[in-house]
Amino acid sequence: MAASTSESRNPSSSSSNPELIKGRYDIFLSFRGLDTRKKFTDFLYHALMHEGFQTFRDDDEIERGHVIKPELQKAIMNSKMSVIVLSENYANLTACLFELQTILQLCKKSDHFALPVFYEVDPGCIKEQSKNHDFGKKEVTIEKVKGWRAALKEVASMVGMVSQNQSDGYEAKFVEKIVVVLKRKLADKHMRLSDHLVSMDSRTKKVNSWLNDTSSKVGILLISGMGGIGKTTIAKVVFNSNHRGYDAACFLQNIIESAKGHNGLVCLQRQLLSTILGKEERKVNDIDDGCRRMEYVLTNKRVLLVLDDVDQMDQLSALAGQPDWFTPGSKIIITTRLESLMTADELYEVYKPEKLSTDDSLELFSWHAFGQKHPIQGHMDLIIKKVCAPL
Repeated sequence: MAASTSESRNPSSSSSNPELIKGRYDIFLSFRGLDTRKKFTDFLYHALMHEGFQTFRDDDEIERGHVIKPELQKAIMNSKMSVIVLSENYANLTACLFELQTILQLCKKSDHFALPVFYEVDPGCIKEQSKNHDFGKKEVTIEKVKGWRAALKEVASMVGMVSQNQSDGYEAKFVEKIVVVLKRKLADKHMRLSDHLVSMDSRTKKVNSWLNDTSSKVGILLISGMGGIGKTTIAKVVFNSNHRGYDAACFLQNIIESAKGHNGLVCLQRQLLSTILGKEERKVNDIDDGCRRMEYVLTNKRVLLVLDDVDQMDQLSALAGQPDWFTPGSKIIITTRLESLMTADELYEVYKPEKLSTDDSLELFSWHAFGQKHPIQGHMDLIIKKVCAPL
């Protein structure tokens, strides 16, 4: 919740640049600056930034009363996960307690993930604080105190990381362990989708049914069709709904474009391996090396793999290899414009999404054009001509 004073003078730091709060963060840090500002939390913050995580920490150490600052609330809401550094004096600052409540409420309403880190304090002590702490403010209402106590009790009961149990006193070692956990959790997050999806239940029904097939074979599904018909969106929706049922899951986007870059397929292999393993993969030097590495890794995990926008067999060979690479029960979804991408003797299924109906097309167009379900009055005839025009 607080950071070093040198950071607060840095125009690139999070709290000194309110515009950054409008963006999407990977991690929000909630902590008591008095306890950890210049040591543990600073180590953790720089370790996360070094790993490429966009991390928000507040630089204001002034006790802010009984209302969480709007920019902090926005930062929490715009973060994928939160790290709550629970230290000896965390509960003594009402701003920390408001942050904690906001984080836990967000976890209940969304897929926001919170990781409690018990720094030089036992979870049992936090639980005792929830019972006995008077929070030291006469003007604090009974309702607020009840809410804070409930939040402390809840976070003390969550599975978290305890410095006294996991680091042998070495803070750098403890920070490394936290980073590994967060990397795995972030790799497990949903694919981002449009706010307004149309007719998705009917369009994903067949794919979900295929994914729910519990046979021991490795399943391969081709989602094929013209550009813009919704192949990638369908794949994202079913990935989000099903990926937690597998030992590991990976969604590789825009393979055609990504493969064009320098060592494009090798970079995609590294990305796939890093996601599956939950740590950065640097050992792959060429495509053959990547194939050998994937064969070794994939045979030990039941995997859901989505290869989005494929148009060459060499892309499939580099990223999916042979079905016997995969543990039985694994599933591979490939989106492509080419139904003939794979040879007839290979065992796979094909799903061709149908075009949206006129009504659904009109609704989708209206959301993108006007930000509402129905078109603005007076434009209907022109819109129908555009939406329903033959391709």
